[in-house]
Amino acid sequence: MKQAPFRLAIGLILPLVLAGCATQETRPIALTKAQENSTGLPAEMVVPEKRYPSVELSSELLYQLLSAEIAGQRGQIDYAMRNYLQAAEDTRDPRLAERATRIALFAREINDATQAARLWVETAPDNGDARQALVSLLLGLQQYDEVENHLEHLILLSSEAREQVFLKIAAMLAGSADPQTALTLMGNLSAFQAKDPDALYGYAYLALQLDRLDIALRTVDQVIAQRPEADRPLIMRSRILQQQGKENAALESLESVIERGEASFPLRLAYGQILMEANRVAKAQALFGQLEQEQPESPDVLIAQGLLAIEQSEYEQAKNYFHRLLQIGESAAQARFYLGRLAELQGQPQRAIKWYGSITRGGLVVDAQVRQAVVVAQQGNMQAARQRLQLLSKKFPEQAARFQLAEGEILVNAERYREAMAHYDHALQERPDDTNLLYARALVAENLGRLDILEQDLQLVLKLDPNNAEALNALGYTLADRTERLEEALRYISRAMELQPNNAFILDSMGWVHYRLGNYDKAEKYLRKAIELRKDPEIAAHLGEVLWIKGDKRGARQIWRHSLETNQGSKVLLEVMQRFQE
Repeated sequence: MKQAPFRLAIGLILPLVLAGCATQETRPIALTKAQENSTGLPAEMVVPEKRYPSVELSSELLYQLLSAEIAGQRGQIDYAMRNYLQAAEDTRDPRLAERATRIALFAREINDATQAARLWVETAPDNGDARQALVSLLLGLQQYDEVENHLEHLILLSSEAREQVFLKIAAMLAGSADPQTALTLMGNLSAFQAKDPDALYGYAYLALQLDRLDIALRTVDQVIAQRPEADRPLIMRSRILQQQGKENAALESLESVIERGEASFPLRLAYGQILMEANRVAKAQALFGQLEQEQPESPDVLIAQGLLAIEQSEYEQAKNYFHRLLQIGESAAQARFYLGRLAELQGQPQRAIKWYGSITRGGLVVDAQVRQAVVVAQQGNMQAARQRLQLLSKKFPEQAARFQLAEGEILVNAERYREAMAHYDHALQERPDDTNLLYARALVAENLGRLDILEQDLQLVLKLDPNNAEALNALGYTLADRTERLEEALRYISRAMELQPNNAFILDSMGWVHYRLGNYDKAEKYLRKAIELRKDPEIAAHLGEVLWIKGDKRGARQIWRHSLETNQGSKVLLEVMQRFQE
């Protein structure tokens, strides 16, 4: 696809033209030592002069730069890049090397960008941006031998807080194609070898990003041993435990600090978010109510309060929170997105499309466009919705699986299950081990009565991700609902419950398998706990059925009718009510 012309920096050429045989230009780039300070200012405020080479602005060089500028304006990126790179090599001017690097990156000419970045580092060895650009390129090319030395220089050159420096390095290494090499590179840094807590924290973050949870936990424990009062390591530790499926341990690790009355606002906020994810709604509501009193304009608190209101089907209350969030400029996109989701839930498709369409910048643009496509499909314009997702897939190929999932969702919502199956078959040919695609196809297979495909796909998901609670639950529930393999179903659901003991859908499955086993009292206990956590029509249908079989027909009708008030037209509720009419 042809790339749009870009604007070259006239400001780069102009100083050379004006200066002629320029002497030197100065720019601040790094800190000096205290003993070099002769100004009386604190040492951290003093910066050395950046000296550029004297460059004779010959007619040949001027022509070369101007022709590169004109070529860039005309979209002739390759010509512009090569002229800048040649000029940089001839003059050894780091400004030209930087420009050549950025143009090559824009043109996605990685080898040329790497050559230019090497020259940029050679001509400006104290420039952190140059080192960072070169490291990213070398990691992409898997040329790991050069990386370590540049990382050490980045640490020395940076004026940021040390924790941020190591987090930045970890983020760069997390994108490496070889996770073990990434960990080795960071583990070889002199600061890590010296057990510097900032370096250890960065290493733990890298391990967490690479899903090396045991390594991440061991490392962050070392940080906590050195800095027991710090919030961030404690929060990271709870997140690692949560990802390991140890929800109770994750919560307990923060509760011990909170109970001492020493917990900061960020730590209590993290605790509240884990409570939400663990479906401990009542405790989460109480905590976020306190946090809202302390910081009523905290975006994180307003988002949490809005989501909790949605969870309880309190849509107007949720709308109030998101409108308050909208007034906080930095979180406006999030507010618009959640207001769009609310409009969807309230059956207002045009309003939802309007909210999503108002998001034009930031990280939620793609999410909003995906939701727009889903809503458009729900209105009956399936072809337009699918075309939009396919265009997004071409525009953002690295997120292709995500758009394929959304396209499949559209087909499933329209009950076009055979088309959905064919769609997922095609997607899985490209990504046969994508657990999200496998899980999605399994659900389609269930609708088609192809339990063989469902079981095959879910077993593969569990082979790739043994602690996938959703897959364990889906397999266990299907076996309980559609087969007589009830003891096997109970084992899968029990494993899922160990991982997520307060997940309403897993509790529903546990109640259903006990119902099928004839354990009616146990079934009622689990289903009542499930519906307390989530007012879902399918859970209400199951609980009512159990009550009916136990002889409590009045209680069953009450459960069904109450759920139908907030879930009008629910097929699952109407079906069970019709089936048990006397």
